[in-house]
Amino acid sequence: MNPTVSATVAQFPVSLDISANMDHLLSILYAVEEQTLVVTPEGAVSGYSQDSIFLEQIDTVLLEHAIEKLRDEAAQRQLHLVVGSCMQELGSWYNAALYFGPSKEFYVYRKINLATSERGFFKAGDELPAFSVVICGLTVSLGIQMCREIRYPEQWRYLASKGVQVFAFLNNAVGDSEICPIWRSHLVSRAAETQRFILGANNAAPDQKCPTMIIAPSGKVLFEVVSPYTAMGNSKLNLLDVSNSVLDQARTDVISFSR
Repeated sequence: MNPTVSATVAQFPVSLDISANMDHLLSILYAVEEQTLVVTPEGAVSGYSQDSIFLEQIDTVLLEHAIEKLRDEAAQRQLHLVVGSCMQELGSWYNAALYFGPSKEFYVYRKINLATSERGFFKAGDELPAFSVVICGLTVSLGIQMCREIRYPEQWRYLASKGVQVFAFLNNAVGDSEICPIWRSHLVSRAAETQRFILGANNAAPDQKCPTMIIAPSGKVLFEVVSPYTAMGNSKLNLLDVSNSVLDQARTDVISFSR
């Protein structure tokens, strides 16, 4: 079996209007082929803002219906979809990434390293899971990181040590385009140092802090866009390119790394 995965990153102008966000998301799903791994921005369903008052304005019933609709669409269209959304559970809000599979599989990653503006309003997750997904009969280990977690390479290394082959990086980093080259460098480094694929999707805005990108385990950029407009990038990911050669040469006798 050829260990190749079809992948798409998609950005669009994420708003606080769930219905408008859903229109964008559905148009993206209608444009990709079956058995594609699709990654979209942080807050792609619910919307996202650094001003926490937006959480009070979320229509939770509409949000639940939107999430269920995406789960149904992923199954109907035989897609592997990763979307960002705020989620309320037992009275607490989480900044989360949701995976929907073609057989209605459903996984959740709750962001563990919250931005300063999120603390006190969101509850942090407490797990860094590796999700096992089956794409065209090929079992793929998927890890998820979100936005400012780009600054914590130990989280990426931990997931790589658990066998993650592909990272979905959901981002809503806007407001200062001068930072974009820095965050771009961070993301390339996360790919090269872990020797994993990264599928990174940012909110489409005039002042993006990070491109929307697909990066190979070598650090080679396979797709990149910096734009305020909706955009999609596609690539074939050969999982044979994933390697542990860098991780295996770490000097654990000097600096220990616990899983």
